[in-house]
Amino acid sequence: MLYLISIPSYHLIDNEIKKIVKDNDYVHFNMAKTTIKDIIDEASYYTLTGDEKYIVVSNANFFGSEKLDEKDSTLLLNYIKNPIKSTTIIFTTTSPIDLRKSITKEIKSKYKLININKFSYKDYESEINKYVSSKGFKIEYECISYLINNSYDNLDIIFNEIDKMVLYYNHLTTIKFKDLLQVVGSIIDSNNFHFVDAVINKNLKLSLKLFNDLKVVKTEPVMLISLLAREYRLMYYVKKMYQNKLSLSNICSELKLQDWQVNKLYNNSIKYSETELLNNLVNLCNCDTSIKKGIWDKDVALISFLLGACC
Repeated sequence: MLYLISIPSYHLIDNEIKKIVKDNDYVHFNMAKTTIKDIIDEASYYTLTGDEKYIVVSNANFFGSEKLDEKDSTLLLNYIKNPIKSTTIIFTTTSPIDLRKSITKEIKSKYKLININKFSYKDYESEINKYVSSKGFKIEYECISYLINNSYDNLDIIFNEIDKMVLYYNHLTTIKFKDLLQVVGSIIDSNNFHFVDAVINKNLKLSLKLFNDLKVVKTEPVMLISLLAREYRLMYYVKKMYQNKLSLSNICSELKLQDWQVNKLYNNSIKYSETELLNNLVNLCNCDTSIKKGIWDKDVALISFLLGACC
């Protein structure tokens, strides 16, 4: 069996995987650092118990704008036409897919395609209500409207903010608008998360633009340095834990994060070597120290870091 899941949300992709995979037990490949041959070879190995095997392939962006070379494309098409019956492969991507591609057509016609390109306002509203209900909470409508209008069309940011509210209350209740503004309002309004994502994805142009926007609302560079350091630190931890064969549930428990957050951190960590992550942490520490000692201007210090980190 094969699945192709294309949804612009790590959290919702994880939800779909959980509907398919028993006990969240699967072999994970990331297309940023693996090959089609590796995946097909793994699919061909039988388990010792003879049970069905599940393989999840994240960042399968070749179903959309990216391309496979001719050899890999032929290899994958041949497998799709004659898959191993005891193995289920789930391809996932947060990017839009191209329904005109032959590999996409094959999966759509013979197997299972879950494809959501974008969300309407009602879709956002529905997902927020479902997520809040899954936590045992209720939420005021004003909160829903505020989260939708200030999330940059990113459901994962919304879910992250709801998680903060759950921790803030620490008991089952209704999430109130006045509390939402106090706990997360300024963070969403100031583009902080958008800025961190741009830096992590090494988009220098967008990073500098957002930094200038943040200066207008008087966001302190030291706070941005702290947010970046936290992200790189978590990416490093997740990368090392996966290398040490820790399970997803153990990593979530150890870091006190949701599974979709861990998956996002892992996908981002693939873009970096361990050395690069540690160097970025050291450089951010040096920036922070130099600013606090008055050695560097705070704006110059952060911009210097961005020029090095986003190259």
